[in-house]
Amino acid sequence: MLATRRACPARARQPALAAVLLVSLAGVGHSRVEEGIAGAVHLVFDAAHLLAAGAWLGGLVPLVLILSTNHRDREVSPAADLDQVLMRFSGMGYVAVATLVGTGLVNSWYLVGNVTGLLETAYGRVLVTKLVLFAGMLALAVSNRFWIVPSLARARTDRLSVWTARLRNHALCEQLLGLIVLLIVSVLGTMRPAIGQ
Repeated sequence: MLATRRACPARARQPALAAVLLVSLAGVGHSRVEEGIAGAVHLVFDAAHLLAAGAWLGGLVPLVLILSTNHRDREVSPAADLDQVLMRFSGMGYVAVATLVGTGLVNSWYLVGNVTGLLETAYGRVLVTKLVLFAGMLALAVSNRFWIVPSLARARTDRLSVWTARLRNHALCEQLLGLIVLLIVSVLGTMRPAIGQ
């Protein structure tokens, strides 16, 4: 019993440290351009944006591993366990996407300012590319949640592996698009924001 109590805080320590490291990136980016209250607000929204992106992309890694294991061996991860994992990921996904959209709008206000800045500057055009890829990730996530997961729940035993493989492939595509988005974000971090041009 005592070992279980000690294990729980130890398991929580790693995600907490990862979150702190992720949030610390907000302090070295474009959110440091403003001063005073505007700077603090931008920093908070940037940190929340980073956490939401980390939760979504980080959550896809174990999800793909679980789906791969489930696809190979139904005894390792029974269907009931898989359903529970998918519902938990889905709940986290709703929160992550809503946070990404909300914080992304606020960050865009600070860094782009208006539609002209979005369309007529190099920073804005790279940001549009990021948004298109994000829309692709979102389309895959919506497809997973409202088409593949319900189909998986209704599938007969002989069709479970087909739907599990399809869900795994969609999650892998989400990961790939997410990695490209991260690459674009790293480029955006080196560019002058549109609002200053």
